[in-house]
Amino acid sequence: MRIAPAVAAALLVTGLTAGTANATIVTNTGMLTYNCTFPGVTPQPTTLVAHLDVTDPHPGQPFTVTPYATVTYSAAVKALLGALGYDQVRGSISTTFSVVNATPPTGVLAGALPANPFTSGSVTGTPQVFTADAVAGSVSFAMGTGISESLEFHKKATGTWTAFASTCTIKATSPAQNRAFQPDVPIT
Repeated sequence: MRIAPAVAAALLVTGLTAGTANATIVTNTGMLTYNCTFPGVTPQPTTLVAHLDVTDPHPGQPFTVTPYATVTYSAAVKALLGALGYDQVRGSISTTFSVVNATPPTGVLAGALPANPFTSGSVTGTPQVFTADAVAGSVSFAMGTGISESLEFHKKATGTWTAFASTCTIKATSPAQNRAFQPDVPIT
């Protein structure tokens, strides 16, 4: 039978080859609460939910991670800043996430935060390349304990934007918040 050679020839002619598929695995955090600084008020709770799109890691091989996050401001933040005459926020955020069983050991989630009326905004980070450990196992990720925000607040009465550097730290709770992304990603 000449079917096998014919199929191989057809694959070569069309450019199709057998190989390792690079599936994307999504791993997520739960809702994390950070205490963030804002102008004229005490630090206020802000929540962040993050997820990573991770290409399938193979032992000793590079793989790509694209981070995403949604930042949500509480009703209290909106009310407090509204009392100061602010009706919108925009800017950028930057934070890190740890990586276990791959190098480098830290990734960055940073990006623009679109203007919003102190509700929520989504951030898309830059894809980053990591190298999986040389042995089978799994890669795990966890959000960092701090966030830096370069924000601008819109003053409703004047239509102007005022810059403000906000720092956020993970809120201390008992038990501690679980910053891990789930599930871990197998190295196959």
